[in-house]
Parts: sequence; structure tokens; C-alpha cells
Amino acid sequence: MHAKSHKLLLVLICVLIIGLSSITASAHNIYGSTGLINIPTASIMPSGSVGAAFHQLRGGGHFSVVLGAFPGVEVGLASHFKQHSQTFAGSVKVQILQEQDYPAVAVGLTTDGSQASYYLVGSMQLGIPGVRGHLGFGSGRYSRGFAGISSVLNPVSIVSSDRKFTVPVTSLLVELDGTGLNAGVSLKFNQTLDARLMLMNFDSLGLGISYSHRF
Repeated sequence: MHAKSHKLLLVLICVLIIGLSSITASAHNIYGSTGLINIPTASIMPSGSVGAAFHQLRGGGHFSVVLGAFPGVEVGLASHFKQHSQTFAGSVKVQILQEQDYPAVAVGLTTDGSQASYYLVGSMQLGIPGVRGHLGFGSGRYSRGFAGISSVLNPVSIVSSDRKFTVPVTSLLVELDGTGLNAGVSLKFNQTLDARLMLMNFDSLGLGISYSHRF
């Protein structure tokens, strides 16, 4: 009886970890696309969902909005401002394969008005629940290729015995964006609110916060 209970508990924990890793992967990057820090992933904002985020890094601010326009299709808009300059960028991403025994695959486009960059990206769980790998290549800013790993450290929030302190769902993010190595920690407080601490190319710190809502 105890053995069956332990097996059932293990299965439930694995399902929960996998589900939460997918939720974490839906947070969007600074360019207004679901991804890690700079790079996109094959995850798509769920249809009927909208997310807004603000990132502060390298002396500039990045505000972005992502909309799950249709099943498997998302569109995004980002504004990058620093001192007296401001630029806008748009993005579209379409998931062409959902993850099964093979990686999820998506194709996308980002443009800032002066350059359009296309990419193909694949994302898949790497054998261990909660650990996902991402690999892609393309044109423009993606011409050197990119890769990343995201890992859920604790799949559920941890509450202290006196309920005065709560550790949110925490994930580690590491990526090679084609120009440098970035790392970050994502803190998911609930289904809608997410915060990030980022280390860009190991020479500057950045902060981010995002909010999502499903209609």
C-alpha cells in the first residue's frame, strides 16, 4: 500500500514539474517574444493570453507586450529606450511542432524597422523533469545561432512553518545569444507575476518583472 502511494506521489510530482516548467518557459524575453533573456524558445503564449514585462539592464529600459493571438501563434511589441533615444520592435512566432518524443519547433520574425531577423528554434525536456534545452539559428541578430537551458529548482512554492516567508517557484536560465553568455534567476510568485534577476555577459546586472493574464 505504501509502495503504491509513493509511486503515485512520484508520478504527480513529475507531472507538476513538467507543467510548471512549461509555464516558466512562457515568460517573455526583452524583445517581446516568449523565451529566456535575449533568446526566443519554441514556447508560445497561450491563445487568449496577454503578458506585459519591463526589463532594466545596461542603462536602458525595455517594455514589451506579448499576445497569444491564435492557437500556436503569438505577436509581440517591444519598446527600448535609453537616455533620449527610443526604438520599437515587433515580433511574430508560430509553433509548427508541439513537443512529444521530439522537440517543439517554432519559426519567428523580429524587426526593429531597420532590420528583420528570422529564426528557427527547437525546445525539449532534457531527460530530467524541469530541465529544458533550447537551440536555434537564423538571420540578422540570430545569424550566429543561439542556445540555452532553463531548469526549475523548486516546482512548488515553499512556505515557512510560521507562514511568514515564502520561496517562489525558482528557475535558473543560462543562454548563449550569439554575442555573449547570459544567466538569470526567474522567480514565479503565482500564475500571473514573475520577476527576474539577470547577469548579462557576466559584466552587468539587470532586473525584470512581468505580468500575464488569460481572458
